Amino acid sequence: MQLTKENIAALRKRLEAVREQGKKYFATVYPKLVVDITIYPLRESWEKVGAQTLQECEALRQTIKELSVDLAAVARVSPLLADADMQELRHNTRQMLANVYFREYRHTGIYVHHDEGMVLGVDPPTHEEIPFEDASTAPRRFDQAAAKTLDLTDLLLPTDASGLVQPGTANYRPNTAFVMMAIDDNKPELEDIRTGIKEVFEEFGIEAITANEIEHEEAITDRILSEIEASEFLIADLTHERPNVYYEVGHAHALNKRVILVRMKDTKLHFDVAHRNCPEYENVIGLKKLLRKRLEAITNKISPS
Repeated sequence: MQLTKENIAALRKRLEAVREQGKKYFATVYPKLVVDITIYPLRESWEKVGAQTLQECEALRQTIKELSVDLAAVARVSPLLADADMQELRHNTRQMLANVYFREYRHTGIYVHHDEGMVLGVDPPTHEEIPFEDASTAPRRFDQAAAKTLDLTDLLLPTDASGLVQPGTANYRPNTAFVMMAIDDNKPELEDIRTGIKEVFEEFGIEAITANEIEHEEAITDRILSEIEASEFLIADLTHERPNVYYEVGHAHALNKRVILVRMKDTKLHFDVAHRNCPEYENVIGLKKLLRKRLEAITNKISPS
C-alpha cells in the first residue's frame, strides 16, 4: 500500500469503523459473559454464551489483524514514524486483540544494564496477556488503544502546515528540545524537575530549554509557540495541571508533533489527553530513568549515565 493521502484517509476510516465495531461488540458480549473469564484460552470458557458470540469475537479480531498489517505497511515508508512509533503501533494492536478476549496485554522493552558507559547485560523484551480483575475495563482499554493508533495515523504523511520534516526537507532545529512544564519560583521542587529533564537530554547531545530561558522581544506566548514548532523533541510534564501547559501540548498535537508526556504520581489527567501514554514518576530519579529509557528508544542511542 502506497503512502498517499487517499490511502491514509481510507485506513483512518477503517480504524474508526473498528473502534465502533468494538463498542457494539462489548455492549453485546459483556452482559452475556457470566462464565469464568480467567480461563485461557478464552474460547474454552465461552461455551455458555453461544457459537454466535464466539464468531463475533473472532471476526473482530480478524478485522483488527488485517487492518494492522496495512497500517504497518504504510508506517514503514513514512518519513516521520520512528522505530518507537512502530513498536507502539504493534503494542496497540496486541492490546486490542487481547481486550477482545477480555484480557490485558502487558509488555516490557529491552532493558540495558550499564555502568559508566559499559554494557553489563541486557534483559530481553517480555509480553503476556492476563485477565482483567474487572472485565468492564476491557472496552475502555480497547478504545484507548484505538485512539492511540488514530493519533499515529496523523503522523503518517506530513502536510505543508505541520511544522515537521517534509520529505527531502528539514523544518526543525536538530538536537533541540522544548520543555513544557509548570514554572513557579515559589515551588523550588520544580527547579529540580527542570534540571533533571535538561540533564537527561544533555546525555543524548540534545539542548533542552524551558519558557523562562527564552530571550524574546515579542509576546512570550508567540515565542513559546515558535519554540514548539522549531524544536526536534518536545516533552511536557503535566504535574500541577497548568492550563498553559495543556494549551502548549494542544498546539504541538495540532501540528502533528509527538510530545513525550510525563506526570508525577497521582496527577489527574484531563480528558483531552487521557487516552495518551503519560507514565508516572515518584521523584526526580524516577523521572530521569523514565525519560532516559524513552530517549534511548527514540534515538536508538544508549545513555552514558
